[in-house]
Amino acid sequence: MGTQGTDALVAEAHAAAAAAAAASGVRIGDVHSHAHITAVSRLFDDVWGRDPDAGGIMAPELLHAMEHAGCQVTGAFDGDTLVGATAAILGMDEEQGLFLHSHITGIVAGSQLRGVGWALKQYQRAWCLARGIGTVRWTFDPLVRRNAVFNLVKLGARPIAWLDDAYGPMRDRRNAGLPTDRFLVRWDLAEARVARAAAGTFAEPRLEGLRRAGAVEVLRDEGGEPVRVEADAPRLLAQVPADIEALRAEAPERARRWADAVRDTVGAAMRGEHRLIGVTRDGWYVLTRDDEVEELR
Repeated sequence: MGTQGTDALVAEAHAAAAAAAAASGVRIGDVHSHAHITAVSRLFDDVWGRDPDAGGIMAPELLHAMEHAGCQVTGAFDGDTLVGATAAILGMDEEQGLFLHSHITGIVAGSQLRGVGWALKQYQRAWCLARGIGTVRWTFDPLVRRNAVFNLVKLGARPIAWLDDAYGPMRDRRNAGLPTDRFLVRWDLAEARVARAAAGTFAEPRLEGLRRAGAVEVLRDEGGEPVRVEADAPRLLAQVPADIEALRAEAPERARRWADAVRDTVGAAMRGEHRLIGVTRDGWYVLTRDDEVEELR
């Protein structure tokens, strides 16, 4: 991409970030002071239900080291109140070069439906492009449907790997006692579908068309229980529950059955020859081992 194209892309990303922040009623910016860094650390512990005295998620001194090193530590403020934050580190690999790994984003209760998370991600996109970084990676829980739709549909990120128990045992309220299976996703910031998503045009699979084309269900939700079907087909469909977080609080054994079922279907397919190429808003993951994905648009 030439300089003119790069400048235009950065300007577009900054405009999208400004519009997203205005729509959600927040001010977004990088944080540097000890007071703000401490507030970010506390927000992460509060959102995840982690006791800082037992070892917080990200200590203030770690966040200070990250921002001193040029990594991203960003807050979303409603007036003077911190309502969301992101912490991300720089990464490097031989194939891709420099990228940003977005380790954690948290939104306080009551602000999740305002679009604060969307505003933080659009800010992150602009932050990266202004620094010549073209790719962001992060992990997310494959069982949390709303996060899957947000990451894969609204943002246009692409899953690149399944990670069994990615973080090992965790002590926060959301993950305690459960395997930490995760998707690793890549967000290619200059990709056309990402730019379209930033402008409000989203790529969502057409479930009925996929079924007519022979996609086979390997996991579905029947009355809240996971039902697995043994199948081997070029295209697979696997459904996750509407609210796994409620199940973890109210029916932990059922939640564990869902975790096992998703690992044994989606995880197994991705460890084999299938790629995950999308999710519907009602929780159906689409996996394929062929290269024809444009019909999902």
